[in-house]
Parts: sequence; structure tokens; C-alpha cells
Amino acid sequence: MKKAIFVIIFGLLLSGNAYAGCIQGDCNNGYGTFIDSFGNKYVGEFKNGNWHGQGTGTAPNGNTYVGGWKDGLKHGHGTYTWAETQWLGGRNIDHIKGSIPAGSKYVGEYKDGYPHGQGTITYTDGTEKFAIWKKGKIKTIISEKKTIVEKPEKKEPKSNPDDNKVVAASSGSGFFVTRTGHLVTNYHVVEECDAVKVSFNAKEIQADTIAIDKYNDLAIIKANINPSKVFPVSKEDVSLLQEVIVAGFPLGKKISALIKTHKGNVSALAGIGDNYSNFQTDATINHGNSGGPILTQKGNVIGVAVQLIPPDKAQNVFFGVKSSTLNTFAKANNVSFLPPNNREMTNAELGQLITEATVFLECWMTVAKIKQLIAQEENRKAFYSKFK
Repeated sequence: MKKAIFVIIFGLLLSGNAYAGCIQGDCNNGYGTFIDSFGNKYVGEFKNGNWHGQGTGTAPNGNTYVGGWKDGLKHGHGTYTWAETQWLGGRNIDHIKGSIPAGSKYVGEYKDGYPHGQGTITYTDGTEKFAIWKKGKIKTIISEKKTIVEKPEKKEPKSNPDDNKVVAASSGSGFFVTRTGHLVTNYHVVEECDAVKVSFNAKEIQADTIAIDKYNDLAIIKANINPSKVFPVSKEDVSLLQEVIVAGFPLGKKISALIKTHKGNVSALAGIGDNYSNFQTDATINHGNSGGPILTQKGNVIGVAVQLIPPDKAQNVFFGVKSSTLNTFAKANNVSFLPPNNREMTNAELGQLITEATVFLECWMTVAKIKQLIAQEENRKAFYSKFK
């Protein structure tokens, strides 16, 4: 089997030709998991024994690449994230020498293993360079900016006897993908929860977290439920101007306890910072919608509601995680989806599917933890108003 060849500055630190093998699936022409003797791991699609299609490569140091591959090389849109500082050894990446700090990220186009075309590299100090790349180096900088993040003054929360009490803290949405009780939601919906409870048939049932993807903000949870309706997941990503439906529980149960839907269109094929794992839509997503399905008239999930831009900064700008990213995440964790539907459903059929397969999720945690998270500026959880 041929090995992927990685450039040193954007590679997964592979070296040598040692072979450990395919540990799961079809690593010839299909979907599988491959680990080499150095600990480098690839999960994704294969063609003729090469990494080819959508996949995720992870180095032992945690550096990751998520995106397209062709004949064993990174090719197409992708995202590379440095988990630890990488010394370039005198090589240039953007006309500087030195190191790339841990937490830096490149999002953009690849060709034959190199960043090639439009792409953005973002450093941990807030410097962001949007540029035209050629064979791994910046050819032309289109724009450059630096965001200075001022750290808010830390305020020690006042303690009281109720701080250790576990209470319902925040809400989100989720949806069934298997008849054995697997659900998909956002990572930030279940993050830091002491318990996650699923509202189903007028009961609250505790769920276990099976797998998380912090970078793409996805989570798979499982409850002791055998739903009659589950969502199939599309094998194709959204297309520009495609009509989509967002389902979930915006603003929790403040308005009502019933499922709510919004229709709209796909307005861009990438998210913030040219994140090609996401897409943009004008179908309304509010706090509480997080983790809910974005679907088509066929009832196929085409995305997962993940983020919104506050209305004081932009109007009708909302984001979802693409179905290809969800498929890769699920397959890596041995969760299989139903095949997508081929025919459009009537509104009555679609309404029944949405109602029975979309659920209200509640995050329970201690009062002390709630205070700590609310004090964080970047917190994304939909906390109940009584805690704010």
C-alpha cells in the first residue's frame, strides 16, 4: 500500500516506510482506519490503497488535518491544526523563519500535498493572513489583521452552600441517528455537564457521551431509548442556494415545549475564517437550536446547527457543520447511519419525522461550575436566564 507523502511544514510528521496496517474497514477501496508504526493515524476514504476522498489524519503529537485527499496526498479543501509548537528548521512558510505556535491553524486549499490556492493561516497571537499560496508558501497576501484579545478581569465567584448542588443549567437540541438510541448534538451542548438528559415521551432520560469532536463541535451521545423515527444522513454536502430546514428548540422551552422549524437557503459553502467543515445559511438558528438537525425536504440531515452571529453584528448569518464532517466523525466511532432517502417527503411526513426524531437536551451541572462558565467570555452554552 502506498503511503501518503507529507511536506515537512504542513505534514503529519511521517517518516520512513514502516507499515503497521489497516486496523478497521476497507483500506483498499472503501472507508477504513490505518495506523503506521510511528503512531500516525488516518480515518477516511481509500482508493486503490491510497488515502483518497474525505479523511482525517492525526500525528502522535496531536497535529491534525481534516479535509480532502487524492492519491495519498492532501488535495482540495482542508484544515490543518498544530497541537504543539513546530520548529521549521530554517524553512519558510510565510516568508519568516522560526516556529509555528501550538494552536495555530491553516484553512484553505491544498494541491499535491501543499497549501496551494486561497488559504488563511491564523496564529495564536491573533495574527491572521489570508493569502494566495503556491506549493506551501505564501505568494500574495490578500489581507492581514491582528485581533488583540483583552483578557477580562477575573472575578472570583462568591461561594454559598448551594454551590455543590447539581441543577438544570442549559439546554440544546439533538437528533436520533440509530434505533438503539444514538443521538448527534454539538460538543458545546454537552461540554462540562455532570449529566445530560434527553426529553422523550414526557420523560427525562439520562444519556452517556460516546464520542466528542472539540474542533468541529460535534458529539455523539446514547440513551436507553429505541426511537420509532431516526434521521438518515446525506452522503453529499450542501450546495449553494439549496433550500434547508433547521429544527430544534430555540430559546429552550421559554416560548413553548414543542419542536420549532425555520426554512432558508445555503448562503455560503464555508464558515467563519474559511472553515470548510461548516456552511452558512440564512435559516434562523437561535440559542437552544445548537445540535439540532439541518435537513432537506427528503428528510436527510445535511448539517448540524452550530453557531450564530449576534444580530447586533450581522443579520441572518448562521452556520452548520457539513454532513461530510459528521459522516467522518461517526464512522471513526463505529456509528452507522441509515442510507439517505431518495424521494421528497410530504410536509406531513417530514413534520412527523422532525417531531419524533428531534429532542430537547438539558445539561445539568453544579451551581459553582455554572458561575465559572458564565464568567468566561467565550462561553457558548445556552444557560437559563436565572443564572445570568
